Formats: sequence, structure tokens, C-alpha cells
Amino acid sequence: MAITSGFTRATKSDSEWLVAEAKALIETGWWSNYTRAENHCTWPGIQCNAGTVIEIDLGGHGLNGDITPQIGALSKLQLLNLSWNSLTGELPSSLGNLTQLAVLDASYNHIHSIPLAIQRMENLVSLSLSGNSIDYNASAIGLLTNLTHLKKLVTLNLRYCFLSGPIPPHIGKLERMVHLDLSNNRLVGQIPSSISNLTNLASLFLQYNQLHASIPHEIGRLKNLVTLDLSFNMLVGPIPSSVSNLTNLASLFLQSNQLNGSIPKDIGRLKNLVELHLSFNRLSGHIPSTLGQLTNLESLYLHHNQINSVIPHEIERLKDLKYLDLSYNNLRGPIPYGLLDFPRETFAGNKDLCGSTQGFLHCPSTKHNLPVVILVPTFLFFVSTFALVIFILFRRY
Repeated sequence: MAITSGFTRATKSDSEWLVAEAKALIETGWWSNYTRAENHCTWPGIQCNAGTVIEIDLGGHGLNGDITPQIGALSKLQLLNLSWNSLTGELPSSLGNLTQLAVLDASYNHIHSIPLAIQRMENLVSLSLSGNSIDYNASAIGLLTNLTHLKKLVTLNLRYCFLSGPIPPHIGKLERMVHLDLSNNRLVGQIPSSISNLTNLASLFLQYNQLHASIPHEIGRLKNLVTLDLSFNMLVGPIPSSVSNLTNLASLFLQSNQLNGSIPKDIGRLKNLVELHLSFNRLSGHIPSTLGQLTNLESLYLHHNQINSVIPHEIERLKDLKYLDLSYNNLRGPIPYGLLDFPRETFAGNKDLCGSTQGFLHCPSTKHNLPVVILVPTFLFFVSTFALVIFILFRRY
């Protein structure tokens, strides 16, 4: 589909290099309504520097068909955005010639193949291929291992790519990585401990896969993490105590796994936490009172577990808490007074809870039990005294 509207950017007069660039651009088929006689730096979606094309931004422009290999002739290109189009086929191997490219976004198209030549793009900082049905020998290992040659990569988005197989341990070579999204694929196996080498990571998205085994203890080395999402997998074992080292964490999503054991007591160290989702697991033990130290917390979801404790009064300290769900556990005792404003569904499915809220029995009052507390010990004192007197008299006579 040809493009007929956009913005302009002026450059210096024509040259052999400009003619060669214009020829390559026209042969892509995306500017077929333009001629080589025109200054291609004024064409829509193109930005130039000193007469050379450095950016092509055609996201959402209705492009279709294959990406032609002529794109590889634009050797000074630094940004290529082809996202949200209907492009098909494979990324051409000529992309490997774009050694100055820093940003490549071909997400949400119908691309099914990534060339090995991509590893030659040594200056690539951001790669987004999400939303493409990538066929890489039915395995994520080949693609991800190939991408580990891109040592400057900071952002990698591969969600919704139908990738299968395990995450290769080579992923730990991408030590500059800040944003890694492999969510919504068919990844299996364990989370490799080598992921802890990515100490610059701010966000890690692995949700909606089929990952199993336990969460590696080494994940506690990712101290720059702000968002960690491992939800909707098949992870087992306890939540590692090392999670409490992630003191920059704002969002922790571990729901819908098969995690067991107790919630770590040191979770109270995560003072920046805003969202904590641990629902639909097999967690047991107590709700740690240290949750009351998470004063920035806005949402706390612990429902559908096997937690068997009282609700600690320290949770009442969470003044920013807007969303709370403790339903379907084995909680007992009184609902703290400061939580009674939450809807009764918040506490449903805990038959041993009591409190002044609809659907729950009132808790036994300490005031009503006061006579019993006083009279029973008094009665026992008199009985024991009487028995002692009888015993002494019996001994005397």
C-alpha cells in the first residue's frame, strides 16, 4: 500500500547517495506514489540527517506484503518502526546490513521468520517483535540464543509470538537488559538461574506461559526490578525469601501458580510495593504482620489459598489500600475493625471469621465473658480450699 500523506524534513541537495537511497525506498513499494526526482527526506515517515535517512516510522500505516530486501541498503538507518501493519513473510536477511540500527519494531504484523543475520545488528538497543507467529523450529531456544549476540540490547519484547520450549540459559548474557517481555507464549521448563545476571532489569514479564519448577532463589539479585510478573504459570515450591531483596519493586504478580508454603515474613521490606497478587496458589501458614509495613500498598490479593491464621491488625495501617481480597482461605477470628468498610465478598469463604459485617457471626464479646472469667477461678479457689480443710481434719482425727 502506498503512502500519500505525512510530514517533511528538509535536507541538502541531491547526490549519488540520495539517488541510491531514493531508489531503495521506492523499491520497498511503500512510497510508490513518489518519484526519485523528489527529495525523499520529505516523504511521509522519513527523517534525515545531513541528507541521509536515519529514521523510518511507518507504524500503523496499513502496509502489507513482504518486507523487501532493499531495506538493507539504508545502512545509516537508526530507527525502523513497522509495527501494527499487515506485513507478512520473513524479515529479510539484508537487515543485518543495518549495523547502526538502534530500534527495530516490527510488532503486530504477520511475520513468521527472523533471520540469523539479525545478530549482526550490533548497535541494536530495542527489539520488538510481539504479536507475530514466529516459527523458529518450534522452539524459543534458537531465537533467544541468537539474540544474545546483541550485547547492547536494553529492551526485548517477544510477547504473543507462539514461542515454545525452554528459556535458554544464554539469556543471562544480555547484561544491559532493562525490559524483558516473553509473556503469552508457550514457554516450558524452569526459569534459568542465569537470569539473575540481568542486574539492570527494571521489568520482567513471563506471565501466561507453562513454566514449572520453583522460582530461582537467585532472582533476589535483580535489585533494580520495579515490576515482576510470573503469574499464570505452573510454578511450584515456596516464594523464595530472596524476593524481599527487591526493594525497588512496585508490582509483584505471582497469582495462578501452584506455590506453597508461607508468605515470607521479610516481605515487609518491600516498602515501594503498590500491587501484591498472590491469589490462586496453595499458600498456607500465617498472613505476616509485616504486611502492615507496606504503606504504599494499594491492592492486596491473597484469595483462594489455604492460609490459616487470624487477619493481623497491622493491615489496618495500610491507608492507601483500595483493593483487598482475602476470600476462600481458612482464616479465623475477628475481622479487624479498620477493614469492615471493604465489601463482605472480601472475606467470603472463611467460615471461622467473625465481625460486625453482613454475612458473618458477631464475635464473642470480652465484656459478656467477664463474669465467667471472674467466677470460675473464684469457684475453683473455694473448692480447692474446702478440699484442703477436709483433708487436714481427716488427718487430725
